[in-house]
Amino acid sequence: MSGSPASFRPQALISFVFFALGLASFGVALGWLAARPATFLGAARAGEMVALVHLTILGWMGSFVFGAAYQLIPVISEGPLFSRALAWVHAAMHATALPVLLGSMVHERFAGAAHAGSLLAAGAVIGVVNLAVTASRRSRWTPDNVGLQLALFWLLATVVMGVLLAFARSGNLPGLDATAVLHLHMTCGVVGFFTGTLVSVAFKLVPMFLLSAVKTPARAWASIILLNAGLVLAVPGLLGRFDGVVALAAVAIVAGIGVFLVEMVVLVRRRMRALDWPLRGFFAGVTMLLPAALAGLVGVLHSAGWIAWAPVRPGLTVFVLGVFGVLTPCILGMAGRIVPFLAWQWRYAPHVGRARVPLVADLVRVPVLRVQFVALVAGLFAVVLGVAIESPVALRMGAIAFLAGSVCLAITGVGLIPHLVHPRLAPLGAPKALPRSVSA
Repeated sequence: MSGSPASFRPQALISFVFFALGLASFGVALGWLAARPATFLGAARAGEMVALVHLTILGWMGSFVFGAAYQLIPVISEGPLFSRALAWVHAAMHATALPVLLGSMVHERFAGAAHAGSLLAAGAVIGVVNLAVTASRRSRWTPDNVGLQLALFWLLATVVMGVLLAFARSGNLPGLDATAVLHLHMTCGVVGFFTGTLVSVAFKLVPMFLLSAVKTPARAWASIILLNAGLVLAVPGLLGRFDGVVALAAVAIVAGIGVFLVEMVVLVRRRMRALDWPLRGFFAGVTMLLPAALAGLVGVLHSAGWIAWAPVRPGLTVFVLGVFGVLTPCILGMAGRIVPFLAWQWRYAPHVGRARVPLVADLVRVPVLRVQFVALVAGLFAVVLGVAIESPVALRMGAIAFLAGSVCLAITGVGLIPHLVHPRLAPLGAPKALPRSVSA
């Protein structure tokens, strides 16, 4: 981790605030899904569906990704965060605007949603500028750094289109093609920002956690280039309703994801460290990238009239596969690694070389991580199955399983508090007091 301990702790506190907001949002979303599965099955009012989608995207995944970005981008750029004050402004705007936006969406008050969305977008712009300046001050032209900066660009495009949509639905932009902008809004958000961030972060963290290396930088570059080339093609294709261009964009995006998956397989096969439970959860989500990408490609080709079959609701299928099949297991799995590491860095890094300190693995309970993995996999399959066969029971079971995985992450976080309050240090010459946890 770059930077001194004095600068690291305030940065980590910002991340913990975003993590807490994200986990709380995820809990609310899961409770909503368990209580009203009809929201996902198309039987609820449109406002409820839109609100639940944004609670999941902005409240859950957006908060967690920003929390991670405030730590990972300084690491990747090997420098401190440009401005912690701006990060706190972003956190305050995000936490203030999000509940107002969601409440307005539930009641279909789109004028209020437009204003709250503008505040949320302004906070996101502040965060993106802060992170982009941090990443560019010591520009390292590596796939992970370039990929993250491009993901931030697509986030800006996403929030701008979201604000335009809110104003259009409130009647202030009557000439806007809302359907085309909505499709591009979803593509830039889910593929450009979240998938782009996932790919870039994986190229940085997976080699570090597995004691492996990106053996073929050409594959990493190819993945980033194909993914973003597809997104660039999607802009005129979706706005102009050019089916051939949209299909070509989808092929490029799927190809980029395919190259990324090949590189992940290579890294896993060449690893020098066993896969622990958090990484298994992460790779369970990564594995689901393939069916999510193929479902998206099938939906695009069917919309263009090139193939006869597609899922009944391809947009919802891709959303569920992407959010609950890919991103949620990846985020919760990687969080099981990142959060303990941040706590260790906060409390024990300053004492390295001056006292005997526990390992990061000593700060977590392996049985809790194992339960989290099982819950994530069960929730993944149950939610996807629930949408595929339109089963409220399966959706409820999936929500409960994901909630159990979230509780496990919360238990891991609570278990770190004793270390933060009373660090377990021993003289360098003393026998090690803490037994090392055995990871399976």
